[in-house]
Amino acid sequence: MKKITSVLLALIALLAFSASTAWAQFEYIWPGNGSLNNFRQANLIVRNGALMDETSVTADKIIISGSQSGIVPAIVVLSTDGKTVCISPATKFAYGETVNVTVKDGLKTLTGQVLTGTSYSFGIRNEMTPEAKQQLEEYLATHDDGGYPLNEPRESVYVPYDNSTNRDNTFKFINIYTNNTASIAPGELFFHRNSGASPTTSSGIGYGIMTHDADSIFYRPSVYDGSNFQVNLNGDLTALRLNPNVDTGVIVLDSAYNETGEIYCKNGLAPSQHEHLFFPDGTKWFSIYDWQGGWNLEPFGGSPSATVNVSWIQELDANNNVIFEWRTDDHFEVNEATPDISLGTNTVDPWHINSIFKDTDGKLIVSLRNMDRIVKVNPSNGSIVWQWGGLKSTYNEITTTNDPNGGFSHQHNVHRIDNGHILMFDNGNSQPSPNQRSQPKEYILDETNLTASCTWFYTHPQVNGFNMYTRNQGSVHRLPNGNTIIGYGLPDKQGLPNGTEIDANKNIVWEFRFKDSTEFTYRLYKTEWDPNVGIGDIDASDNKMQVFPNPGNGMITVTADIPVAEKATISVLNLLGQKVFTKTEKLHAGINTLSLDLTALHKGIYILDIAAGKTKMEKRLIIQ
Repeated sequence: MKKITSVLLALIALLAFSASTAWAQFEYIWPGNGSLNNFRQANLIVRNGALMDETSVTADKIIISGSQSGIVPAIVVLSTDGKTVCISPATKFAYGETVNVTVKDGLKTLTGQVLTGTSYSFGIRNEMTPEAKQQLEEYLATHDDGGYPLNEPRESVYVPYDNSTNRDNTFKFINIYTNNTASIAPGELFFHRNSGASPTTSSGIGYGIMTHDADSIFYRPSVYDGSNFQVNLNGDLTALRLNPNVDTGVIVLDSAYNETGEIYCKNGLAPSQHEHLFFPDGTKWFSIYDWQGGWNLEPFGGSPSATVNVSWIQELDANNNVIFEWRTDDHFEVNEATPDISLGTNTVDPWHINSIFKDTDGKLIVSLRNMDRIVKVNPSNGSIVWQWGGLKSTYNEITTTNDPNGGFSHQHNVHRIDNGHILMFDNGNSQPSPNQRSQPKEYILDETNLTASCTWFYTHPQVNGFNMYTRNQGSVHRLPNGNTIIGYGLPDKQGLPNGTEIDANKNIVWEFRFKDSTEFTYRLYKTEWDPNVGIGDIDASDNKMQVFPNPGNGMITVTADIPVAEKATISVLNLLGQKVFTKTEKLHAGINTLSLDLTALHKGIYILDIAAGKTKMEKRLIIQ
């Protein structure tokens, strides 16, 4: 008997080892084994991490079976990244069912390694009850994005109009208060004119581009379009389309402001206004909100059937296949929200992703407003590298030093800038009332020793005796000349400025406000905008332009094949679309060889752009 027991134990150990070995061959599987509350439209992802032999990626290697649906056929393709196997079920899964997936042996890497298969399962969410749907609709109709009641009056504090512009070609809904043309950074301002305070008096929401004088370059009135309007990382003009009657998507405009397309999330998800990043290689990243019913929050003093907002991140490849997803409820508890986020209501938003930045190492810096936390996520496998801020961060915690407020709270627009530091808009909600102040802050982040030292911040002078404070929304960007452009969103007191540009000495050199103080722009961008150069004109084919070494230390050689002799402008742009290097060269017809010294630039990812007459080329450039 003892011998039989030993044999059984050995067999169990062998099976466990075999299973772990099979799982170890895949760095990322989605939906994860045992995950719940997945959408009926869920696509599946399997990734080993190595480049795959596309001929081995076939549908017969994937078996999908639903506990109610039975066998579900699927389309199986290899992503444009060459690594990710994308699996699209032919039909929706049933509500509440368990899905079992078998990946057979036989997927093969380009080096010839044959992968051992694996099996896993996940759950599909239950249908939201009519009561929960009604509660959610009522909540969304009566609250803003920060969870504050729309009918909550804000005290009106109006700034005098003495210095505002008023010319015929100026936007009539804009007031400019400071306009030091000798000190402002070059560029145009991209904004979304929205209305979000009560009482609402706005009559002309839309989105547009203006000069520092508030002269109109472009404006399009729209009830649904325009949130987070910007020049995206691939050169496209993009903005959120929020139409209650159709799927929410991101619209794409060309340089003549014609709508050329609309990009949607997949798997039943829809983008939020907060982040959509479109890269030159065709990949796209989205922040997403997913209101899920049926959460039992009784352990936290809440409802036994609450509706909870789960934040997601989704990446699409160049063919719009889903190649990465990440959701907050896989990593955090509901009670990790800050104390001002009530868990005792029927509708709870405990995490609230409001910015995503793809860092120079390819990982994601993610801001979670309602946790006062920032995390770094590895998109290869979804793991969290470090956590910064918040109440209950328990591992790889970054310690903040030299911060004037002891840390940040309800922050927005967290990203790395060219000097390697982290820049963010600190809303300051946790500061003692009534002395709260919203401030842009810059930190030196030591990811080895897990420290963050605040090295710069800006406090706006009081306006008519009131601090510059906005409890939700806001943005900040460092401009190429060293100035900083700050978007204050919807300030807590009506009449305070919506946007400010300061120089390196913290002098205000430009400032504006919407005339109607119930109006706001979620983010404010400043970019040198050439409407004659659109991404549609760019020739990015490898045989036209080469850069080497890439990655490199900044000393690079560029070869460019130009059809006719032209004077060319060679520019380097950072990931905010800002020019950080430019020069002109006379190029001859044929292949030209150029040497560029970019060693003055900080480590990071850049776009190298060559414009020579009608020939436009760009290449992604990495300096390390």
